Amino acid sequence: MKIAVIGPGALGSLFAAGISRAADHDLWLLDHNAQRAARLDNKLLLNENGRELVCPMRITADARDIGPVDLVLLCVKSADVADALALAQPLLEANTLLIPFQNGIRHLDVLHDLPFHVAIGVTAQGATLLAPGHVRHGGSGLTRINFLKPQSDRALKKLNTAVHLLNSCSFKTEISPNILSHVWAKLLVNVGINALTAILNCPNGDLLKEPARTRMVAAVREGAAVAKAMGIELPTDPVAMTQQVCRDTAANISSMLQDVRRGKKTEIEAINGALTAEAGKLNVPVPVNEELVRQVKELTNP
Repeated sequence: MKIAVIGPGALGSLFAAGISRAADHDLWLLDHNAQRAARLDNKLLLNENGRELVCPMRITADARDIGPVDLVLLCVKSADVADALALAQPLLEANTLLIPFQNGIRHLDVLHDLPFHVAIGVTAQGATLLAPGHVRHGGSGLTRINFLKPQSDRALKKLNTAVHLLNSCSFKTEISPNILSHVWAKLLVNVGINALTAILNCPNGDLLKEPARTRMVAAVREGAAVAKAMGIELPTDPVAMTQQVCRDTAANISSMLQDVRRGKKTEIEAINGALTAEAGKLNVPVPVNEELVRQVKELTNP
């Protein structure tokens, strides 16, 4: 199988490294930054269980070097999806399967009516980018994928092939019947954790302490009210799930806090901002999330 992973961030690097180690496929990593792609020198470093592993693969910033592929794992930030798709055009044919993995929900609008197969991905894999080309596997979790609407038998066959590939690389993966509910479940976890950790400059576990816990719970409950108004049935209690993630990842630094510390643009608009936008359409009050958006924007644009 010919595979392209787009984006050398934490998750993209983790997927690319895992596939390079466990599967005999034609694997490429596509970066938008030509200088960085050259510095990576056709390899990634994977820190896993205290071991440092060298993972060779072909890395380029020119999709024309790659050509059409069978499978694309799109691992860029939500705001970068449209630009990444434009960069990746030489990879994408009618029979290509694209699986985007983004936080939030704003990217979903970009994925409608594309001339190739698109399945949505939601993963609980944990990864931290230690430096460009150097990723640490922070913990395993279930990856869920599926199409948002009915597809042809050919598309379903490609989806099953992708599931088999990811499982063979030790990324536990399943086809989930209602993928949108899992997108929203993860959104609400991010709604509760990311902005608050950025504002408080703390690891995830500190949100279980008061007064942060009360604010986290309020933000998640507002999100659940929006989901209910939209007719989305969540697969589990979102407050309990968010608190469990805080316990399971107590020492982790959220991606939003990492972005703030590096002076990079955050995904606040794709997470809490997207939630407040949907709430506005439905007249659902979300004052806690509105305040979180305001405070994170102040951090990045003082």
